[in-house]
Amino acid sequence: MVSAKVIVGRWVNRALDMGVPKLIEEFRCNLSRWYPEGMTTNAFLANRDKNRYLDVPCQDQRRVVVNWPGLPNDYIHANYVANPTRDNRFICAQGPLDNTQLAFWAMAIQEEAECIIMLCNTIECGKFKCSQYWPREKGESISVGEGEGKIRITNLDVHPLSETDNFVQNSTMITHYQWENWPDRGVPSTNLTATELLSAVRGTTKPIIIHCSAGIGRTGTIAAIAYVQEKMQHGQNCMNMDALTKELRTQRPYSIQNEFQYIYVHRVLLAYFLEKYRDRFAHILNGDGEAKYAKWLEDYKIATATKILTE
Repeated sequence: MVSAKVIVGRWVNRALDMGVPKLIEEFRCNLSRWYPEGMTTNAFLANRDKNRYLDVPCQDQRRVVVNWPGLPNDYIHANYVANPTRDNRFICAQGPLDNTQLAFWAMAIQEEAECIIMLCNTIECGKFKCSQYWPREKGESISVGEGEGKIRITNLDVHPLSETDNFVQNSTMITHYQWENWPDRGVPSTNLTATELLSAVRGTTKPIIIHCSAGIGRTGTIAAIAYVQEKMQHGQNCMNMDALTKELRTQRPYSIQNEFQYIYVHRVLLAYFLEKYRDRFAHILNGDGEAKYAKWLEDYKIATATKILTE
């Protein structure tokens, strides 16, 4: 098996050799509207009132099926995403609507989730992006559902960095992480927050629920970063990011909405390998590597100037 260090080196060299302009072109030419052949969306079409955006379909393949008392059917806009060791490593989901809060929490309990990663605010630029499905204040509780299907959620504490622990009564403890300043369809200004967030949840053996508003842009971006990291750790080839993005989209269609999010995935991973773990991967920057990286960063800054912290 090829070592992770070699795989990382190949991936980094490809990213630096292509540069930002060619990576943008790669997305526009190969990925812009790519979706898996044979994809069906029957459940999505039959549940229009449970979908936030009619142009963001949820495919039937790898759909999370929720069985819970009080739900009219088993539909929720969410798909499983695998990693090299688990078929359901992640659940990529649409942000809850008011009428899907019960299905969302029921999914969390059914799947025994220990972590929820929320990548949006409830309101952004004056537009509703997600229901207020969790209690904001310490000690506050909310309830969803009725009768035997009723779920009570209590906020046990609020920590720095917008992390909250929520207890689903008589069932499970869930840690809720909210990233509050990632703009819709844009990219954050921070480089290592994504990897630090993923490090915080990596220890769980249960499905990690990730959502934004539509559940494909910001959600797909975080899932892609984790997808690459975990494939590398298990010695699997990660060199061609367009192919990896298609792998991800066979599970959650339209993940990574635009070229800016695509190059952000590269920016985060380059910072992770060449800055956070510079000592381990310093050999990559030998020769003209340092100059290539500096040029890459400058081109990235220019390309994303209008997409950082804007809608």
